[in-house]
Amino acid sequence: MRVPRINPKDATGLFDKVVGLGKEILGTAVDADRLITAGEAQQDKGTEKLKALRSQAKADAHRAKAKAHEGKERAAQAAKTG
Repeated sequence: MRVPRINPKDATGLFDKVVGLGKEILGTAVDADRLITAGEAQQDKGTEKLKALRSQAKADAHRAKAKAHEGKERAAQAAKTG
């Protein structure tokens, strides 16, 4: 089983979600609306980064699958002519 490697710049979405949640919790504890709002915004930003990362991973998988099919097609064509 292959363990995927995580690019540190891609992990910023998760970091934003964790830090945002911390801000929101702290803001709730000290009754600071500004901190709650900032925490929610940072969590939203992290969510969007993670969605983009998932979309990119799906696109990469589709490209790899298409490339594999191209290779099979070329091999079949070569077998016909060869």
